[in-house]
Amino acid sequence: MRKLKLSLDKLNFGALLLVFSGMIVGMSILISILFALLEVDVMVNTQFDELSPIALLLGAVFFAPIIETLIFQFGVIEIGIKVLERSRDSKIHWFVPGIVSALLFGLAHQYNLNYVLVTFLMGLLLAGIYYYTRKRFGVSMAFVMCSAVHGFNNLVAFIG
Repeated sequence: MRKLKLSLDKLNFGALLLVFSGMIVGMSILISILFALLEVDVMVNTQFDELSPIALLLGAVFFAPIIETLIFQFGVIEIGIKVLERSRDSKIHWFVPGIVSALLFGLAHQYNLNYVLVTFLMGLLLAGIYYYTRKRFGVSMAFVMCSAVHGFNNLVAFIG
């Protein structure tokens, strides 16, 4: 894990964006393969078919990633960090806000249980990306990174 961090630390923001986008799309592909092998339809009851392609593209690739990053990564994690900073004697691990963020992210996608699970896993990865980018580049760039990675993942799903 330390070698991974050292490798990531050498990359600039643009290169990290490519690496993180590849990670989240790779995870999406692995999950898709797993569910295909298990013959599980993750998209059942999602109602995405009811939207026009333009509405789906704009909503899933542009608006949802920005709004969801604002709520789940920026909002939940930053509030959690502030709470942890104020209660210095707290025995709560620093990553708990990230887990809460991922859990809420998953629960916000209640189309079906499988979709909740997938989005929870994506939420964990996005929380990790947020924490790493926040530490290296600050809160604003962490917001940009998560929104962009999330949007790219949704674009790949939209195309595929």
